[in-house]
Amino acid sequence: MKRIPLVKAFLLIFFSELGDKTFFIAALLAARNSPVVTFFGTFGALAVMTIISAVIGRTFHYVDGILPFRLGGTELPIDDIAAVILLLYFGVSTLLDASRDGVKAEEQEAELAVSELSGNGAEISAAATSAVISTFVLVFVAEWGDKSFFSTIALAAASSPLGVIAGSLAGHGVATLLAVLGGSLLGTFLSEKVIAYIGGTLFLLFAVVTLAEIVK
Repeated sequence: MKRIPLVKAFLLIFFSELGDKTFFIAALLAARNSPVVTFFGTFGALAVMTIISAVIGRTFHYVDGILPFRLGGTELPIDDIAAVILLLYFGVSTLLDASRDGVKAEEQEAELAVSELSGNGAEISAAATSAVISTFVLVFVAEWGDKSFFSTIALAAASSPLGVIAGSLAGHGVATLLAVLGGSLLGTFLSEKVIAYIGGTLFLLFAVVTLAEIVK
């Protein structure tokens, strides 16, 4: 049972990131720069973002424990309910994006972000000491407020934070590695739509599982 948060986080983050803007950014940067530099810059940003998300989620959990939400005479786990709402939202939105070619929009946003990085290379070089830092900054800004950011908050609010962090880092690591090694190769096995549908389904599945735990 202790491994369930880890597995849930890994599956959710992995399939969310495969068709995400960050995935395309990493793939494009790896084609222009050192794959090793791109991997460490990208994964470093995602790791920091994961820890921040987990801390926010766990803080929400503790605040709920101190100041419980009551409806009538029943105490409701507002952190778990918020987690269900977030997971449902991202599940539905991911499936809708898949049906409306929203995945293509993610790729276009990634191309724009990378072109802006190249266009402002002199400014970024002056502010950063290495390509790792510039990659870190680009990915961190792109990932802030993204669906994986909020899904990590949701999972950490309702599950073991260490398991969520470990699973999320593993998911980010594998997805980033695939992007750096050649995101286009992934398309020979799975289409972007299929990946998005899998990710959206997992969001909804884990929302149902979390809701079932609340009812119990």
